[in-house]
Amino acid sequence: MDRRSLLKGVAAGALAAPAAALLPAGAASAAPAAFDVLVGDITSGRIMLFDRNKAFTSANVKWSLDPAGGHPMEHRFRATDGDGEILLVAAGTTTSGTASIYRRSDKQKLWSANVPNYPHCIERARGTGVVVVAGRSDGGSGGTATGGSLHVFRPQNKYSSSLVPAQTIPFHQAHGLLWDPQLDRMWAIGGSVLTAYRIETTSTSAKLVEDTARRITVTRGHDVQPDYRDTGRLLICETGGVHAVDKATMKKTQLHDRDLVKSYVQHASGEQMWTGAVADGNAFGTRYVHFNLGTTRPVETAGAVVYRARIDTTFYQ
Repeated sequence: MDRRSLLKGVAAGALAAPAAALLPAGAASAAPAAFDVLVGDITSGRIMLFDRNKAFTSANVKWSLDPAGGHPMEHRFRATDGDGEILLVAAGTTTSGTASIYRRSDKQKLWSANVPNYPHCIERARGTGVVVVAGRSDGGSGGTATGGSLHVFRPQNKYSSSLVPAQTIPFHQAHGLLWDPQLDRMWAIGGSVLTAYRIETTSTSAKLVEDTARRITVTRGHDVQPDYRDTGRLLICETGGVHAVDKATMKKTQLHDRDLVKSYVQHASGEQMWTGAVADGNAFGTRYVHFNLGTTRPVETAGAVVYRARIDTTFYQ
């Protein structure tokens, strides 16, 4: 993702008309699926949960959180043995950021850590409880930007509050993470790479070890998500389009050629949900969350800019 400026972005991102749907118009005849959507508003810094089938207005917010630390770049629910359901949050600016964990039931902050670059994602590995934060560099722009890291934190017991730093490894323009329970791998995307890591732990250590057989080339990778309808593949966003990746063969197939897609996922019903920026608008995105079944939901708060939208679920399998 390019270095961003909000100088003209708030106006352009908030007012930009919805882009064309990613699926053919014929798909709009089906009934929309029922699920909840978690969005982060870059402008206000607020994370909000909405019913997919209701207007994304303040009156319809089902759950919300106002984390400190800057732009909410990532927000996803996960299940734990020690703390119940938690919210993972990555928030920051181009020069610094914070990774945090909140308990969903009472919004209590359980853990946080500062990272020395711009955090774009946070993920937790089920089983080990290891948490990984992906941060891109704070210098350069577009394809010229350098740097980026994966920050690894290990738990000392079953509670999130026990997380301590374990490892930091270079990863050019790290943007996205996804724990894969089928393969026991942590997927990471950014810069020119999509790859997977094993997590090796002892009683006093945790580290990522790359599974080089699952490494492929991408073009300025932005996001990696599961396909909830097909657990044999990943869905990735990169500059120039959206692709599916077969996890067995690592073959990449283009699904859509729309540029500037920031998040993309397919619900178990088959419905696709995505967010994206528009040319000459805010580089983070617009105020719209798009669905392929003929619906585009604007987040109706002043100057809202949505970077990523996530389905309300704790994991996939």
